[in-house]
Amino acid sequence: MMTLGAIGFLQPWILLGLAVLPAIWWLLRLTPPSPHHVVFPPTRLLKDLKSTEETPAHSPWWLTALRMLLAALIVLALARPVLNPDRESFAGTGPLLLVVDNGWGSASHWPERREAIDAAIDRAMRDGRTVVLAPTAPGDPLIGPISAEQARERAAGLGPQPYAPDRKALAETLGRELAGKMDYSVVWLSDGLDYGEGSALPEALAKLAGSSGNVVMLRPERDDAALALDQTAGERSGLTARILSGVEGPRAGVVKAVTGRGEPLGEASFTLPQGARETKAHFDLPLEIRNQVARIEIGGERSAGAVYLLDARSEWHRVGIISGESREAAQPLLSPLYYVQRALSPYADVVTPAEANVSMGVHELIEDKVSTIVLADIGKLVPGTEEELERWLKAGGVLIRFAGPRLEQGGDELLPVALRRGGRQLGGSLSWSTPQPLAPFESTSPFRGLSVPDDVKVNRQVLADPTMSTVAQIWARLADGTPLVTASSRGEGWIVLFHVTANSDWSNLPLSGLFVEMLRRAVNMGPSKVDVTSGDQSQTAAEPSKAASQTAAPTRALPPIQTLDGYGQLTPPPARAAPLSADQIDTAHTSPVHPPGYYGPSGAARAFNIITAKTVLKPLKPIEGAAEVSGYVMRKPMPLEPWLYLAVLALFALDVLIVVLMSSGWSFSRRASQAAATLLAVGLLTVPHRPADAQTQAPAEQRSAPAANSNEDFALKASLKTHLAYVMTGDPQIDEMSRQGLAGLSKVLTARTALEPAEPMGVDIDKDELAFFPVLYWPVRDDAEPLSDVTLAKVDAFMKQGGLIIFDTRDQDTAMPGANTQSKALSRLIGQLDVPPLEPVPETHVLTKSFYLMRSFPGRFDGGTLWVEAEPEDEADRTERSRRTDGVSSIVVTSNDLASAWALDDSNRPIYAAVPGGEVQREMAFRAGVNLVMYALTGNYKADQVHVPALLERLGQ
Repeated sequence: MMTLGAIGFLQPWILLGLAVLPAIWWLLRLTPPSPHHVVFPPTRLLKDLKSTEETPAHSPWWLTALRMLLAALIVLALARPVLNPDRESFAGTGPLLLVVDNGWGSASHWPERREAIDAAIDRAMRDGRTVVLAPTAPGDPLIGPISAEQARERAAGLGPQPYAPDRKALAETLGRELAGKMDYSVVWLSDGLDYGEGSALPEALAKLAGSSGNVVMLRPERDDAALALDQTAGERSGLTARILSGVEGPRAGVVKAVTGRGEPLGEASFTLPQGARETKAHFDLPLEIRNQVARIEIGGERSAGAVYLLDARSEWHRVGIISGESREAAQPLLSPLYYVQRALSPYADVVTPAEANVSMGVHELIEDKVSTIVLADIGKLVPGTEEELERWLKAGGVLIRFAGPRLEQGGDELLPVALRRGGRQLGGSLSWSTPQPLAPFESTSPFRGLSVPDDVKVNRQVLADPTMSTVAQIWARLADGTPLVTASSRGEGWIVLFHVTANSDWSNLPLSGLFVEMLRRAVNMGPSKVDVTSGDQSQTAAEPSKAASQTAAPTRALPPIQTLDGYGQLTPPPARAAPLSADQIDTAHTSPVHPPGYYGPSGAARAFNIITAKTVLKPLKPIEGAAEVSGYVMRKPMPLEPWLYLAVLALFALDVLIVVLMSSGWSFSRRASQAAATLLAVGLLTVPHRPADAQTQAPAEQRSAPAANSNEDFALKASLKTHLAYVMTGDPQIDEMSRQGLAGLSKVLTARTALEPAEPMGVDIDKDELAFFPVLYWPVRDDAEPLSDVTLAKVDAFMKQGGLIIFDTRDQDTAMPGANTQSKALSRLIGQLDVPPLEPVPETHVLTKSFYLMRSFPGRFDGGTLWVEAEPEDEADRTERSRRTDGVSSIVVTSNDLASAWALDDSNRPIYAAVPGGEVQREMAFRAGVNLVMYALTGNYKADQVHVPALLERLGQ
């Protein structure tokens, strides 16, 4: 090879052809004369004829120079010139050992590595050396020693692999295959990353180089260092990517979110600060779009490590939560849903319905296409809501229910198992002597693999009825074998029951990290969206590569269906790819047998990625005694031959054009052409909108105005002053008796207390709003019919949000709930209502001392029992309930006909006789009414210990 400055010629002997350029000068100067145009007739032709002979004219000098340049370029191209020729040679006398990192970290700038490989092989060929190719990716064999030409062919088949290199295994192979040989010229094309394999490979390379050879390590420059990413938990429905770098910042880039079909959904920029090797990028995407993301990737980084695949486990589910208790924003730690919301918020979009009405709240959540609904201590759902939830469950929804005092009464049909009445608690019947820990999860449970903390204890639970046959699954047990979490499938969906409360009342499970993982796996049982109307029960992203994964799937092997290549592209799995166990997919490392990609059956695939939450990229340390070069500076010379041939073709075309023009006498034939253009004027015709006839709209407005005004007037009247309210039964005599009774009680309250209620108001239980009234008196007719689902839901919401309803059957001979002789009319009326456990008023109940000291609560009749919400047996539970609901029972049931005893005429004379106690009994009935109203308004105020001395003094003790 001959060099002239920065240009070398691989075949310099061809340059001798430049010497023949003067010999062809004269040939290139000749050109035929231009033809003359002769105009007919023949006489004119004869006049211009000349008898002299013409000789060919010489071509212009510039045309001759052009042709000489064309010939010179042809000679130069045949000499194969190159730019920046490689003049260096390798040290040592042995073969070239070319070590190539071809793991995922080398893929992003593989063309530069390929150029360095070719340059090293060219240098070995020039030095007459053999070559040993040593790729570091596991599964790639050691190649050589072979000739340089063979090495170039074998190197063409090298490519980046979608897993980390195994340098330790290569060091063992080199020591075994090349044992006893030295003086190698070693070139290591590293990816600049340290995979924690120690100094095994550097030591092996130094040993092979010996004393006469040397080791040269090429590593990427700072801006070319490998980048990788994975997904981390974000806030709300966002998507957060964690970006890792092999070198410290500063460095910036963009992370892209795309669907399984490659459609872009969003971008998020990131910046690595000075001295940092890790940062985060957040995508602010709506939940529906966020769940369509099938992969996130770093823009401009074509490597498997710069791609993170997502599956159904990465999708954010929309979870709706509803509680059977009143909302206490001031005391969030007491809320049954506080711990559920905190547990799921980092992984799901947790929504709470705006309506306190359970039925309307469930409907609102289903309309919002939630995938999971959590119900905390809701014992009985109204039939319409049950049917709506059944349809939603069959479409793929997941219903998670938590126990509580209301479920101790047995619950409804939407439970995985039938429950025994009454719970199991520490110190009670069917109790333990000590709190029970959790047993390890079984292999068939979706909670398998989770570690059970020793400090998680259960003090109380609801029990499954062993006498009832069931097909439910038991996902978690206590140490004594009793079920803690049960589940059953309904269509495409699941019903999951935690046999403890959602807060810390019955156990400390909600305070543990185990609770978070259990809820997360339960939520992942379903798709990310359930649309009952369209029947959509699949994940939002409908790509085959991103399918819903069922957490409850058994621990079977998952076959690969799509895998990533070294450049981060999904391809069919290679022949040697093997199935991966479902339990190992989160802990296994990528390898030739288990490349990254999607594993599992179509429709339930699991993503297997290179980068995990524990991955940290570290820069490769320098090799002691080796020459380290930043950047792949060993590059092939740039061939100029193609460019010269291109210039030859351009000059040849120019020469042809010039000859044609000279032959035509430098004249152009132009044919004028005229294009006809027609403009079409389009007039925009606007048709004026004809307003609707005011006379036709007026009747509709007049019809809707009274209803709107009536509702508004009712709301204003009920809210401006405190009113006692009664339910209008449709019987004029009963309704009038209720009005007179509450009017009489209002007079007594005005005369004896600081409360001055306005006149009582009648309430249409089906249409009117109940939230304005603290107390609602409800006389029960003998022929009472069951309430509609809408009305049941309204009454249920009123009771659970702090309202007090006094159900009066008006017949002292009718036994009350709890004694198995409940009034049939009352049972028909509220049999489907979620009523808490009831008990006769205890002697120490706040109702007995809220204003007057009372032992009984007579009305027109005496002898009937007054029933209130049962107090918890455990002192801690009583304190918890008193704090959460202010100690007020949501329901009071009596048969003593209170309103008849309270009824007074305009002269304040009693209307109905009080039997058998007469006016003394009526006075006690008024006092009972005062206590009921004060109890509803002040709660457990009189239960405070500060009042004990005054109460003892009044009792004379």
